Amino acid sequence: MFRFPRRMMAVLALASLLHLDAHATENGQISYPVGVNTVLNGVLPPPGGTQFYNYTLYYVANKFAGSDGQSLVPGFHLNAFVDAPRVIHTWNINLGPFTLSSGTIVPIFHLHVGSPGGTGNRTALGDIILEPWLIGYSNPSHSFFAFFATDVAVPSGAYSVNRVANTGLNTYALMPYLSTTWFPTPAVEISTTALVEVNSPNSATHYHSGAVAALDYLVGYSLNSKVQVGLQGYLLKQFTDDTVNGMPVPGGGFRGQAVAIGPQIRYMWSPAAGIVFKYQHEFAVRNRPQGEKLWMELSFPL
Repeated sequence: MFRFPRRMMAVLALASLLHLDAHATENGQISYPVGVNTVLNGVLPPPGGTQFYNYTLYYVANKFAGSDGQSLVPGFHLNAFVDAPRVIHTWNINLGPFTLSSGTIVPIFHLHVGSPGGTGNRTALGDIILEPWLIGYSNPSHSFFAFFATDVAVPSGAYSVNRVANTGLNTYALMPYLSTTWFPTPAVEISTTALVEVNSPNSATHYHSGAVAALDYLVGYSLNSKVQVGLQGYLLKQFTDDTVNGMPVPGGGFRGQAVAIGPQIRYMWSPAAGIVFKYQHEFAVRNRPQGEKLWMELSFPL
């Protein structure tokens, strides 16, 4: 039996396990599409209202960064196109200053992954995210909006342990988060979403990804009632180890991190309907793919 150095074993394991949700691999995987929430984050539909959202993402990465930031997987390439419709309904229930909403997100993926373990292409359903409750709040002057939610990702996406490209992660994920939007002046918007994600082990590989904290942010300025420009991005940090069969992955638990920043422009054709274009450049990446994201986000009431 041939024996490989530990670092080469890690590279080969990565190559055989590559699969994506938003842009993640099993080593450091997340279900939350980090970077998505940079538009009126804390605002929910009014009581009795239903809002449709559509998130379209194109992501390309030609590097899988290791723990030192250098390329870990030779010949790595990832190309992803994702479209994720979302519907949120706010129930007509009197909770004083609070509202109660529910929603769901159904992502569709087209992936191309290249690695030393082979090349894979896949177009299929991703892991559906259920939003059973979102508790919303806004102050009397409507200058501050917020909601707290606990989303759940379920393993509904296409997955096979023998495939290079998978649109599902074969895990459950619990994602409590707080979204806020503050208007310090009528023209200035500051929005954030702070989230923690905890995953179940992958029953097919016995790999258990560590817990991750993420922050999406926006600082926006409205040029007029229709057009806003802004600076947005995200921070991501894994704070517990990845494990295999209960043992930490060698070399520090393979904890991932990433930072991204970029411009955003929003056009509103009515008070509750609009379209957003944004770009995100990733840097300071560790133990994850490193690349560029282009988003188009659309929303209107139903």
